[in-house]
Amino acid sequence: MKEVIITKYGAPSVLQVREKRNPNPREGEVLVRNHFTGVNFSEIMARMRLYPGAPKPPTTLGAEACGIVESVGKNVTRLKPGDKVMLFCKYNSYSTHICSDEQLAMPLPEKFSMEEGAAFPLVYVTAYMMMFDLGNFRKGETILIHGAGGGVGTAAIQLVIAVGGNIIGTASKWKHERLTDMGVAHCIDYNSEDVFKKVMEYTGNRGVDLIIDPIGGKNWKISYKCLARLGKLIIYGDQNFVKGKSFSFITTMKELFSMPKFKPIDLMSRNKSIMGYHLGRLAGAEDKIQRAVLALSQLVEDGKLSPVIDKIFPFTEADKAHEYIQNRKNFGKILLDFREENEV
Repeated sequence: MKEVIITKYGAPSVLQVREKRNPNPREGEVLVRNHFTGVNFSEIMARMRLYPGAPKPPTTLGAEACGIVESVGKNVTRLKPGDKVMLFCKYNSYSTHICSDEQLAMPLPEKFSMEEGAAFPLVYVTAYMMMFDLGNFRKGETILIHGAGGGVGTAAIQLVIAVGGNIIGTASKWKHERLTDMGVAHCIDYNSEDVFKKVMEYTGNRGVDLIIDPIGGKNWKISYKCLARLGKLIIYGDQNFVKGKSFSFITTMKELFSMPKFKPIDLMSRNKSIMGYHLGRLAGAEDKIQRAVLALSQLVEDGKLSPVIDKIFPFTEADKAHEYIQNRKNFGKILLDFREENEV
């Protein structure tokens, strides 16, 4: 098998391909011939030593994939060789072959291509759980989606449309036309516009009911100001740590010191809530993840969800894929192609 590893912390160039023996599935596991892997911003942060809990190099990365079951271990009951599956992965999807716990593998919906299957698990479950498990988002409410043109952002847009909500999104100017086509009522260019003033303008000074924010630092303070009474701010990343190609101590310190301090008494008196979300640290909440997967599966069957895929890179160009996302060039998901020529 072949896999992409980070040889050390640093710029995209630390991503290298190496060969090793194919793994054998243990009890309760399936061996999957991987076709496509989704690339996420968290992996850029892990490569730069900025993601808590990520394994130390040399190591593989990756949290989601889509492929075909090659073999199964003992006591596997749901899957068999030949089944097409989507996978949640634990830092091991940058590989041609993946051993996965059967419980982390889901049948590929008939309506999905393999590419769509790789672009689905992480971002849609993340968006769904933030919006409905934490945010209790309802029909007619208004959400502010930061990074609306990213993988989680485009997933969240489709979920809001499905339940009949209203959307304000922040993104670079060049993404606004596509976001409008997707159903975003108001787009804000975070590079040139005052986000708070625009949100107040669009909501008649009321504010929004829910905000999902992966940006971090001082942006959290702006987001908090944008909340309506009983509004909720959900934080699921800190992309502002990533500036330049590799880790910067100065950037990290600036970002840490720019983070606002929220006082419980202020949250109470203003009737606002702040929550955090980290899918990789939901051990013990597997039932909630499974419930989200079932709800998402129904929305897929109803034709309401369709992953937005920007670009697919061969796995030998994983460094270019990382650089593409790191430079904020993507609209939707970026994938790595792990297929051999005879599988294309």
